[in-house]
Amino acid sequence: MSEQYPNDSSIPKVSSQRSDWRERLHANPSRLEQELAIKLQYAGICYQTQVEIPVTTADFYFPLESRPLLVFVDGRVHLGTPQMIKDEELRSLLRKRGYRILELFYDSYSDKKRDQLYEEIRKGLHSSSS
Repeated sequence: MSEQYPNDSSIPKVSSQRSDWRERLHANPSRLEQELAIKLQYAGICYQTQVEIPVTTADFYFPLESRPLLVFVDGRVHLGTPQMIKDEELRSLLRKRGYRILELFYDSYSDKKRDQLYEEIRKGLHSSSS
């Protein structure tokens, strides 16, 4: 990859003891989740994937000092009314338990959408460090 990402000291960095992104994606991640994981690893951002929280599984988990950030990358199935209601109930509960929640939606894969969601994650990380 020729693209360079700035080294930002306000974003947690990957520990040298962590395995690579392929080993951390345990479930059946979407192509978009896989490519976001690659970009995050390339940027040296510390994260975990498919983390089981008592009531659900987060696509990405960022262990931030203030409040952990949970990221959900939701495709078309999450746009139906029954699933939207279920998601909102679970995520409200997570917010009450002290987690910050970032919900990212997409209806189909594209490099442009991947890059847009990656930037949203970076912004979410910056807003929690301020």
